[in-house]
Amino acid sequence: MPSISANAEFEAFYERHWRYVYRLCFSFMRSEADAEDCAEDVFVKVLTGSYEFADETHERKWLCVTASNLCKDRLGSYGRRNVESLDADDAPEIAAPEEDGDDLEDVREAVLSLPPKLKDVVWMYYYDGYQTDEIATALGRPPSTVRNQLRDARKKLEKALRNNHP
Repeated sequence: MPSISANAEFEAFYERHWRYVYRLCFSFMRSEADAEDCAEDVFVKVLTGSYEFADETHERKWLCVTASNLCKDRLGSYGRRNVESLDADDAPEIAAPEEDGDDLEDVREAVLSLPPKLKDVVWMYYYDGYQTDEIATALGRPPSTVRNQLRDARKKLEKALRNNHP
């Protein structure tokens, strides 16, 4: 696939990935305005760079890593590592199976509360459907580290969810 340079190509790229990038940024930033700023910066990077993607999967992997890194950098520079919890009404919907009820909301809140390094792997594994080896490659981590982080995240999620539903 050629680089994203023509106006029509960029518009199609933007439409295809905006919601995904925004939701990922929101999972880090926990503020609609900050998430929107970060997501826009990711797309500015695409527009001003000369990136070439092999296919849509490669696009999404690049966007995931770029958005995650940009958000982490912003959080570090803002000194906002301990962001307060959101009200459930303020959070956008995360791409998860369509279900009604408080259980899905509890899971979403628990995922949002994970530390960024665990949230990355959970997001990519459960929401994007990547395998651990693909996540390791995309994030530049050994596959065993990704598997350990998934295990740690599952334990944290289980504990958080058990505390919400005794």
